[in-house]
Amino acid sequence: MEAVAPATAVQAGPRGPAFLRRGAGRGERWASPLITIGLGLLLTWIALSSGGGQSLSPKTATEIVLLLGGGALVVAALLFVPDGARPSGAVCVALLAAFAVLTAVSISWAVNPSDAWLLANRHFAYLALFAGVVALARLAPDRWGAVLGGLILAAATISLYALATKALPELLNENELFSRLREPFGYWNAVGLTGAVAIPGCLWLGARRHGPPLVNALAYPALATALAATLLAYSRGSLLAAAVGCGLWFWLAPLRLRGATVLLIGGAAGVMIAVWAFGQEALTTDRAPLDARAGAGGELLVLVLAVLLIVYVAGLVAGFTADAKPLRHVSRRRWGITLLVALALTPALAAAALATTDAGLSGSIENAWDSVTDTDAIGPSNDPSRLTATGSVRSRYWDEAFQMWETEPLVGVGGGGYATARPRYRQDLLDVRHAHGFVPETMAELGLIGMGIALALLIAWILGARRTILASRELERAGLVTLAAIAVTFGAHAFLDWTWSIPGTAAFGLAAAAWVVGRGTDSVARPRLMMTADPKRAVAIAAVAVLAVAAAWSAYQPLRAGNTADDALAALEARDLNTARERAEEARDIDPLSIEPLFDLAAIEQAAGNQAGAEQALEDAVELQPANWLPWMRLTDFRLFVQNNPQAAMDAVRKAIYLNPRSWDVSQRYLDVRRRLRGS
Repeated sequence: MEAVAPATAVQAGPRGPAFLRRGAGRGERWASPLITIGLGLLLTWIALSSGGGQSLSPKTATEIVLLLGGGALVVAALLFVPDGARPSGAVCVALLAAFAVLTAVSISWAVNPSDAWLLANRHFAYLALFAGVVALARLAPDRWGAVLGGLILAAATISLYALATKALPELLNENELFSRLREPFGYWNAVGLTGAVAIPGCLWLGARRHGPPLVNALAYPALATALAATLLAYSRGSLLAAAVGCGLWFWLAPLRLRGATVLLIGGAAGVMIAVWAFGQEALTTDRAPLDARAGAGGELLVLVLAVLLIVYVAGLVAGFTADAKPLRHVSRRRWGITLLVALALTPALAAAALATTDAGLSGSIENAWDSVTDTDAIGPSNDPSRLTATGSVRSRYWDEAFQMWETEPLVGVGGGGYATARPRYRQDLLDVRHAHGFVPETMAELGLIGMGIALALLIAWILGARRTILASRELERAGLVTLAAIAVTFGAHAFLDWTWSIPGTAAFGLAAAAWVVGRGTDSVARPRLMMTADPKRAVAIAAVAVLAVAAAWSAYQPLRAGNTADDALAALEARDLNTARERAEEARDIDPLSIEPLFDLAAIEQAAGNQAGAEQALEDAVELQPANWLPWMRLTDFRLFVQNNPQAAMDAVRKAIYLNPRSWDVSQRYLDVRRRLRGS
């Protein structure tokens, strides 16, 4: 085991701005609640506003807030953290920055440079969030409880909102077609992951020996809410990720028995809510009528409120009992061993159950493995039976991603290129934007270089987290382990799905991971303003400020171009062709990587009777993204239906069908061109 700083080191010496430090007079009363509420509101806003991260306008707003806010925290750290402080977390920040820079550089070879730009903007926003939380950990290292509180508050609030969309469909979700919970993200597994990251936090909140008992008892209904939302999202990957995170927590946290009480009581309540809902046809059937959903939802609302109230009282009783009659050391040890034995026996009991099936133990494992890895597998149905099914279509997406990687093993097809390149490799008719796994998608888009940076980042984080946790005292260690468990829960799920691409879920994992490595192990003297005393810091502050503003401006440009393009189409509809042309060209200048302004310009020139100009715009789109089937298809349609030139159309449609051979539309257009050639 490597040598670390003494356990007392992280507790010694005030640092950070006075209003953020414990023992800082009046600020002590409100600084922690302010951080908790502020972080909770920020994370909740990100989830509610950005949704699944696919809509450009809310996603851009989120990125700008993260870029400017993270930059401001880094500037504050440069101003207040004095000389002598170790740059804890700096290696992780540098590697995450390298990953973002690689994504930006990949624009030069990306199959879809516009999507690569969008992805780079998102990665720089993630970098700002991570660096900002690292800076916050340096400014206020003893506010770890407030940060944990903010994460729990946001995750529980989002999970409760998700349940409310099912309980109050007329008010919150009247147009829902699916029975699986998917709001506010528009994606069920994101809802499940949000519940999953809340569970380790609830274990800590309910198990801790300090804090107001009325607040600690909230862990029980919060855990019940989070687990119920995860189950009603039918998210198997989220349950697996929660198991990984909880396993880490019980392994490392010094509060196992108290945490087990929270898990048993809160977990039982969450399962009760979900099992009741599973028995209601209106809540588990896709496209159920609104009146049926509203009736069952009203009953669900009553059940949820009653169960949460009961479990809160149970949490109060459990907390007061544990404090009034604490177990002796021998009893704690005995119960702890019993808990560990029970956890260890769980796989054995599962194996025994599989051995009693017709296929036997080995046959059951082999069948499960085949259903997971079979690229021709059919995914399970969207009902509660999904939770016990092993089949998945992920292996198909992963296989396609690795085929892309094999074509460009070093650098991949470019950031965000999976969706554009996939039609060439797919064996189905589904339009899928993500490979449903961080590793295969990174390999496909950024190749071995991108995966190497990501792996180095993982190793650096593990080493940094280990160093920080080992150097901490028991009280803080429980919180740091909980933050690490939240980060690991997110990471385990990102391995299985595309939730890395959703800001509302990625923010939980990034914030938790950043605090753990940013906390550090050193003690620092009282802070002071450094700008005038240290010119190097002044330069660093100016550089961070400029980079943050520049990145925010870059993130705004695709949205600005889209808004300008909308103005062009509005002018076209009003038959103001000169204004329409000016706006379309302006949109192209703002976002020279996108083919959409060129499509708009082609439509405007065609409306103006300028066929040569329209064709030139489409040819420019083809030249901009030659590996994208869509501009070839647009050029085919123009040459076939507008110019009545089937021979030229055949040249374009052959490229389109090569890039998207499974598309019915492309195949039909190929047949249209052939018929026109035979008739000419």
